[in-house]
Amino acid sequence: MEERLNCVILAAGMGTRMRSALPKVAHPIMGKPMIRYVADVAASLSPEKIIVVTGHRSDAVEGCLAGTGVSLASQTEQLGTAHALLTAEPHLGPGDILVLYGDVPLIQAPTLAAFIAFFRRSEGVCFMTTRVDDPSGYGRVIVGDKDAITGIVEDSEAEGDIARINIINTGICMIRRDLLSLVKAVTPDNKKHECYLTDVCKTARAAGVTATAFFHPRPQEVLGINDRVDLLEAATAVKNAVLDRHMKAGVTVMGRDTHIEADVVIGQDTVIYPDCYLMGKTEIGRNVFIGPHVLIKDSVIGDGVSIEGFSSLDGAKAAPGVRIGPFSRLRPNTVLAENVHIGNFVELKNATIGEGTKANHLTYIGDADVGAGTNIGAGTITCNYDGKKKHRTTIGDRVFVGSNAELVAPIRIGNDAFVGAGSTITRNVPDGALAVTRAKQKHIEGYSRRKK
Repeated sequence: MEERLNCVILAAGMGTRMRSALPKVAHPIMGKPMIRYVADVAASLSPEKIIVVTGHRSDAVEGCLAGTGVSLASQTEQLGTAHALLTAEPHLGPGDILVLYGDVPLIQAPTLAAFIAFFRRSEGVCFMTTRVDDPSGYGRVIVGDKDAITGIVEDSEAEGDIARINIINTGICMIRRDLLSLVKAVTPDNKKHECYLTDVCKTARAAGVTATAFFHPRPQEVLGINDRVDLLEAATAVKNAVLDRHMKAGVTVMGRDTHIEADVVIGQDTVIYPDCYLMGKTEIGRNVFIGPHVLIKDSVIGDGVSIEGFSSLDGAKAAPGVRIGPFSRLRPNTVLAENVHIGNFVELKNATIGEGTKANHLTYIGDADVGAGTNIGAGTITCNYDGKKKHRTTIGDRVFVGSNAELVAPIRIGNDAFVGAGSTITRNVPDGALAVTRAKQKHIEGYSRRKK
């Protein structure tokens, strides 16, 4: 018969050592809240139910879990980890109970699978342990013959020889569903007057059940995040794992200082130079070139795109063959068709640019639709804001806009039209017409001599 499983994730604590208004488990690691890592690894085990116990700033924690399908239980008073587990009882499905922690984001599915297999051979109560050089802050685990736990002493209670034990409790544990009464029997007989889940070892022994210790040799994977130093170390571990994953999948990363967040997708044979930041829900195709110091957030980049250094893309879409940069800025709702060229110091916002169009120098195109095969000269500006409202500019196909033109929206430039350099255009331009608004050029003879 298939063994069933419930996952309970404890995430009710304040995390005071983070010194933050944000709940500890809501702090992001490489673009994803730390509790989402725990929820994702729990989901990979295909449990009957995943229950997250919230408490402090439950609204923020629940917001991190939107769309995951987890059940939520509220621990309105933080009375200890045993009490937290019992708040999840009404939500439990059939099967044993795996207890995880929202601030242990580096735990991996293979580790949990090994722990579950170990538990299946036990009498029904297991705790995961590891060894650390400095056990301060952790519960000490006293292990006897055959992995039997004779006691777990919380750090605040540890004294003398017990305090020097370096085998510590990770908090991760499993309990057979029919032994939940052992959790209910825990009492707050300690300095903090809380019901510790670790005291299940005592109530189990009193009931004739042996609690056993599963030893995990890699402490960095199973220890919780307590402060911002731990947060940085966890982020570094995740960052390196993400880089390794992409490199093994065929992406060339030129430096470990590149920052690729957890949900970014990258195609084969893409090359990423150092000091880049790829963030959010970004999707990057195959054979993309990304130069140094590029930031890309929530954008979709097609195959064969080239993004030169020091460019910034946020909420943009670039079709195959596009060239961007250096020093370009693409703001939200920018859409570039195939083979568009966007050059140095060009800024686009809420704009669609047609196939093969070029804007190579010192240009602002905002709230605009530009057709195919058009050339936008250096220094061109779409004047989209009148002080109260923003208006749209439409530029047709095969248009030539000369340098230092000002297009005052709302305005339409027709297909095959020309705009003379230095012009300020305030009226629609018909198809094929030339629009020029320059003052007539004058020559004052002998001016240089008179000036002297």
